[in-house]
Amino acid sequence: LPVTDYTELHRIKKELNLLQKLYQLYNQVMDSVDGYNDILWQEVDIDKINNEILDFQNKCRKLPKALKEWQAFNDLKKRIDDFNESCPLLEMMANPAMKDRHWKRLEEVTKCQFDVESESFYLRNIMEAPLLENKEDIEDICISAVKEKDIEMKLKQVIADWSTRNLSFGNFKSRGELLLKGDDVSETVSLMEDSLMVLGSLMSNRYNAPFKKDIQLWVQKLSNSTDIIEKWMVVQNLWIYLEAVFVGGDIAKQLPKEAKRFGNIDKSWQKIM
Repeated sequence: LPVTDYTELHRIKKELNLLQKLYQLYNQVMDSVDGYNDILWQEVDIDKINNEILDFQNKCRKLPKALKEWQAFNDLKKRIDDFNESCPLLEMMANPAMKDRHWKRLEEVTKCQFDVESESFYLRNIMEAPLLENKEDIEDICISAVKEKDIEMKLKQVIADWSTRNLSFGNFKSRGELLLKGDDVSETVSLMEDSLMVLGSLMSNRYNAPFKKDIQLWVQKLSNSTDIIEKWMVVQNLWIYLEAVFVGGDIAKQLPKEAKRFGNIDKSWQKIM
C-alpha cells in the first residue's frame, strides 16, 4: 500500500502537543490561584506566593509563539498578571504595622468589609475587593501605617528612656546629700535636649496624627524639666556661695540681719533637699 501523508493529522497532532503545554500550565495556574484564595489571611505567605507567580510568568513567557493567538493563553496571562499586580498591595497590607484604624480606612476606600481578626477571614475576602481600582489610595494608607509605626517606636523609646532616669545627689561637707551632682545634671540636660530634638522631628512629621497629643505632652514635660533643673542649678550655686559666706565666718557677725535671713533660707534648702 502506498504511504499516505496525512498533513492535516500531523498539523492537529502538533497543535494538540502545543495545547497540552498551554493547558497544563493553565490548570496549574488556575488551581494555584484558587488555592491562594483559600488561605487564611493570618497564614498568608506573600513571599512564597510572589515567587510562585514569578515562576508562572516565566513559564508563560516561554510558551511557543503559536499559542499566543489562543484565547486560553490570553486568559492565562491575564490571570497571572492581575494577581502579580495585586501582590505588592497584599504585601503592604500584610505588614504588622497595619492597625484597626488603617483597615477601617481601607474599608471606606474599597466599600468592602475586612474582618482581619476573624478566624474565617481568607485571602479571597481581600481579593474580592477592588484593590487595583484603588491602588494609589491603598498604597497611601499602607505607607502611612509604616510611617506611624516608626513614629510610635521612637516615641516609646523616648518615654522608656525617661521612665528609668533618676537624678543623683551628692554630699555637701558633712551636712548630707544636699546637692545635685553637676556631672549627672549636665548629662541629663544633654539627653533631654536630644530627646526634645527627636520629639521636634516627630511633631513636624505629617504622619503623627495618632500620637500628636502624646508627643506634645512629652515636649512639655521635658521642656519644663529642663527649665526647672537649670533654675535649680542656678539656685544651688548661689546657695553654695552664700553658705560659704554666712556659715561659720566673720561676715555673719558683720551682717547679722543678712545672716539671719540666710539662716532661714538655709533651713528651707536643707528641708527641701
